[in-house]
Amino acid sequence: MPARAEAPAVLRGAICTGLCLILMAVTVPTEARRLALVVGNDTYKNVEPLRNARQDAKAIAESLQGLGFEVTLRQDLTLNSMKAALREFKARVGGGDEVIFFFSGHGVQFDGTNYLVPVDIVAESEQQVADDAVPLQRVLDDLRDQKARFTLAIVDACRDNPFKGQGRAIGGRGLAPVMAANGQMVLYSAGAGQEALDRLGPNDKNPNGVFTRVLIKQIQRPGVPVDRMLKNVRDEVVQLAKSASHEQVPALYDQSIGEFFFRPGAPETSARTEPGAPSASVAPAAPSVHVASASELEESYWGRIKDSTDPDDFKEYSQQFPKGAHSAEASLMARRLSRQVAASQQTHVPAANPAGNLMAESPPAAPMAATSSVGSHPGFITSTLLPGVTLTGVMVLNGDGSFNYKGSNGAVLRGTFDMSNPNSITGTGMTILPKALGFVQQRYPDGTSSTAVTMRARIANGMLQGQYVDKFETGQFSFSLSRQN
Repeated sequence: MPARAEAPAVLRGAICTGLCLILMAVTVPTEARRLALVVGNDTYKNVEPLRNARQDAKAIAESLQGLGFEVTLRQDLTLNSMKAALREFKARVGGGDEVIFFFSGHGVQFDGTNYLVPVDIVAESEQQVADDAVPLQRVLDDLRDQKARFTLAIVDACRDNPFKGQGRAIGGRGLAPVMAANGQMVLYSAGAGQEALDRLGPNDKNPNGVFTRVLIKQIQRPGVPVDRMLKNVRDEVVQLAKSASHEQVPALYDQSIGEFFFRPGAPETSARTEPGAPSASVAPAAPSVHVASASELEESYWGRIKDSTDPDDFKEYSQQFPKGAHSAEASLMARRLSRQVAASQQTHVPAANPAGNLMAESPPAAPMAATSSVGSHPGFITSTLLPGVTLTGVMVLNGDGSFNYKGSNGAVLRGTFDMSNPNSITGTGMTILPKALGFVQQRYPDGTSSTAVTMRARIANGMLQGQYVDKFETGQFSFSLSRQN
């Protein structure tokens, strides 16, 4: 649901979405655009052509159109036309949109990088393929940059290596694992080193490949969240492939949060009724609840540890994200802090935690009252629904660990922190939306006026810093414990 959706000016400032550790009034988007770019490449000029890719792309495009997507279908793209299609599609995507990218054609990977192959490629070396094909990661990065609420990239390019017979081996069979960004899911039609079947045997007359025919069927099922639906696709493809004595296990890389539905509504039921008994009523279709697509992966993890004085935090980051954007900095911080800890142990000086308290030889930190943080503290929050926007506010912290926040429009968040470990603070709460203009009750996309929120934080340099998650968004917060409002 795009943040750019129009609403009366007097209400826009009053609508609250967020809900977080620190709740501020932000605009509740009313509806997300559903956009899809579908590409099918069959007619390769210099490598083995394919049989099903164009038909698969066409069938997917028709199915997505029937589900309310604005679909751009492109077939047999050269390198220039593929790049142009990606640029045009990127320009259409905006913050809050829900996006599907489907590619059927040849793909190849080497050195851990996956490339989508245009129909005019001439491959003489891996370097030439890198120059004349489109990296899958570029597609994912472009959609991440556009702040799409939810992105699903479906790649049916797990076929035999198209370059295996061209002199020196170029690339390997299948595609390499991929790191999806926050709010993204990536689905391969087959796992690492596996080949996706175009048909189950010589008598298979279905015009679509095995993966695509299953996908088309599954996305039509109402009320099935996308993660469950894609697992159903995987299970059915596995069974069909086994019937042809073939191994094909679609690979799913999921960094989304919450639920997305291709087709909203009540789930199908297979329950039978006894003869003469009244038939079970089917609940009317309900609108889909599309939650903010964010996760607590690499950037979220880094945001939590970047001010840490514990070297294990940075070692764990390096283990989880060995090729992460902050890997070099994490290695440096781990070495530096390890030396500091070793020196402090040799001199019997306790190491200081981010709040300035002694860690090694002081008693365990007490809950909230022991932190000398009771009072009203100014700070700010961010929200995935308002990329790039910083919202200021004040939080009241009480001696028993409870807290209270009231936004400028009257929205309220109440909850409790566990402050026993300043390096690992947890919290839970409930947000309550206000009445716009004093009489119109604001509601979330699911019709409720309140929602639960969870928080993780730490104290660093006198600041309470962390992240929050609820059904509709995520964000970061930072409040000064050394200042009283």
